[in-house]
Amino acid sequence: MNTQKQEFQMDAEPMIDAKQAACALRLPLYWFGDPKMRAKHRIPHYLLGGLVRFRMNELSTWAANSSATVDSDAEPQESEGVSHDGL
Repeated sequence: MNTQKQEFQMDAEPMIDAKQAACALRLPLYWFGDPKMRAKHRIPHYLLGGLVRFRMNELSTWAANSSATVDSDAEPQESEGVSHDGL
């Protein structure tokens, strides 16, 4: 009985927010935060109440198969001299 529940909990991947997704994939934050951009680039996501969440394995697959990740819409990366604090 408990084995199915335990198995599910072990296999469940935590969801991440837009900022974490943008940082992980090195893509502009507005792609993940703006509903029109998510639709345009067909970014896999989940709406949980008023929150938008992502699964990293789905985003990785999407990025590998999508031409959007090399699209010219991406914002230029910040200069090397700027440091970023943790999420």
